[in-house]
Amino acid sequence: MHTLIAAHPLAALSPLEVHKLYKLRVDIFVHEQRCPYAEIDDVDADPDTVHLLAWDVAGRQLLGTARVFPDGARLRLGRVCVTPSARGTGLSGQLVEAATGLAEGRDVVLDAQVPLVAFYRGFGFEPVGDVFYDEGIPHQPMLRVAASEA
Repeated sequence: MHTLIAAHPLAALSPLEVHKLYKLRVDIFVHEQRCPYAEIDDVDADPDTVHLLAWDVAGRQLLGTARVFPDGARLRLGRVCVTPSARGTGLSGQLVEAATGLAEGRDVVLDAQVPLVAFYRGFGFEPVGDVFYDEGIPHQPMLRVAASEA
């Protein structure tokens, strides 16, 4: 399967791409994980938010997504998800690498679901602070410090 990861603000996406983005997130976060929180929020439409969309080039299917946005001087990574058919292919890691590649010397923060802490450690993130519960799911705040230039 050949994939392409594109990064754009919401305003640059076509209506069909926005539909596919939201449908995937609702399918994963609301239906699969049973988290009935407001999946669509004002952060999505902020012009500084970048949405990463991983496409199956041949079938033009959306396989995964993530978003990054400024959080003070840091960049915040979130809403990382992939379709069940794309799990185990390394696509989540490709999305994380693409997202952290947008950091431009800034630290990156995220709130990892606790079972995924080791996964994010593989990309240089380390736990900071205490575990908290969001919609009944334990999350660990994590930080990836920007590489210092010597």
